Amino acid sequence: MLGLSCFSQEDDTKPPKVNNFKEDSSFIAFSKYRESVAKAQIISLKNGGALLVRLKTNANTINRLKAAGSMDMATQVERETRLNNKAIIRAYSNEFKFCPVYFFNSDCSDSVKHKSLSGIFVDSNLVVNSSIVCDVPFYLVAEQGTIYDSSLGLVSEAQASKASEKGTPAKEVFMVIKNRFFIQLNKPFPYYQQGYSVKKYADYVKKMNTSFSDFYNKNKAFVIPIEVKQYVY
Repeated sequence: MLGLSCFSQEDDTKPPKVNNFKEDSSFIAFSKYRESVAKAQIISLKNGGALLVRLKTNANTINRLKAAGSMDMATQVERETRLNNKAIIRAYSNEFKFCPVYFFNSDCSDSVKHKSLSGIFVDSNLVVNSSIVCDVPFYLVAEQGTIYDSSLGLVSEAQASKASEKGTPAKEVFMVIKNRFFIQLNKPFPYYQQGYSVKKYADYVKKMNTSFSDFYNKNKAFVIPIEVKQYVY
């Protein structure tokens, strides 16, 4: 049924609720550059970029269950996680045409942050395949998870490694789009796609593909200003 692990968090933690998050320094340039950054991101993604899809392993949950002696439950979570990840790969492979797409397990997240992409991508059988090569100057990350009333505005590349999301969780979605430091993107970029049903994964990806294409077509003539390039990474 794929009900146990589709949206579970790898570390089982939630950020604290923050009421005055917009006092954060990352909001200084937010209203001025937000639209330009979104346009630059979609242009960079379309023209020589790639989308990397992060697959949850639920390793912490599985290991806890095994340590507690709940082997049957651990096996069930492992099975559901595997089936869910295969369904995600199948949906993206069939329906996402906007740019090249690659898949990696969540335990390779640090490699993605630091642009160390060799030997981390999995094939349709969830096996790491070193022959899958992604050599692009720009990429974004998609994953199942939570979207936030974000505590972050525009974070420069120089500050991204120190940025911490302290916003309020809004809802669980099939797809949320983030930069390589796993910071949620901002409107007007189409940064999430709602949905829960495994049977509709292909529909969700197809809708996001259309949203990306529509946003790109409206802005493909945009010339990226030098002052926003620090926010596009």
